[in-house]
Amino acid sequence: MAHHNHNGELKKNGELKKLWRKTGILILVLFIIGVLLAVLVNIAKGPLHLSKSVSDPIKALIVLLIGGAISFLLERYLFQLISRTIGAKSTTSLRFIIRLFLFFAVILAVLAAFGVGLSSVVFGGAFVTAVIGLAGQTLFSNLIAGIALLIFHPFEVGDRINFIAWQFPILMPSFPHESTKPSYSGNIVDISLMYTTILTDTGPVMAVPNGTIIQALVENVSQGKRRNVRMRFDVDIAVNPHELMPRVQKLLQTLGYSVSPRIIDMTPTSYSLLIVAETSSPSDDEVRDQIMSRLVPLVQASPRVTPGQIPLADADLKSEDKS
Repeated sequence: MAHHNHNGELKKNGELKKLWRKTGILILVLFIIGVLLAVLVNIAKGPLHLSKSVSDPIKALIVLLIGGAISFLLERYLFQLISRTIGAKSTTSLRFIIRLFLFFAVILAVLAAFGVGLSSVVFGGAFVTAVIGLAGQTLFSNLIAGIALLIFHPFEVGDRINFIAWQFPILMPSFPHESTKPSYSGNIVDISLMYTTILTDTGPVMAVPNGTIIQALVENVSQGKRRNVRMRFDVDIAVNPHELMPRVQKLLQTLGYSVSPRIIDMTPTSYSLLIVAETSSPSDDEVRDQIMSRLVPLVQASPRVTPGQIPLADADLKSEDKS
């Protein structure tokens, strides 16, 4: 069995190396084709009487097409190969740097195709002014935010997060529970130049602009060892709390929670029970389901006080007052 697994691993590594070579050769061939096409356009300008206003856009189009093809190969094959080799988390920074380099390389190549020199692009006052002006726009703000996410690492690929965008305030539900944070929850799938991709708990994949997520309140559940989950629910006023509370506490101890339930509010028809459970589970819903699914039959089976009946604890207090 061990020999069979070893052969399978060697075969897999051999296939990965072949794919590495194939992808690298394709990228090199595309680069050479792009250079040759640009040279041919320059050579053909004289015989075909191509003006600069025609030849420059043709060269810019060649750069965009070749750059797009190389980007496709990087995304489709090379990044996946790197991820299999060194892991998804380690690949994130490398992938972002390669994407950023390719992005600026294509921009500079397109500008060069229009006859704009590299020195004038980098050191020209107009360029600096343009960058400062564009940094406030959506495209460059997301790009700069992506660089910040790469540097400060509030989360990595594979982490589970909850985030609240600053544009959305705390929501107050119509039912009498505590305030609810309008957070989005899920696992980080990718961090690209423009978007952070999250696989949400509800199923769809969410692409969040980096400019939005850099301003959001982010809770990285994967980095925290223990946290509290609050549950508040209403109980019929007829259910005797002196009978219910010990049973709830015993249930929590059985489930591994050492927190005591508390009554924090009441109305003419009900009282509110609060449970704060310390857990290492990444999902609030799992903890709530684990506790609530057992509390429902427990509350249903609890003794109820009929109108005019004095609960046992109140009767004891009354007898002490008389004595």
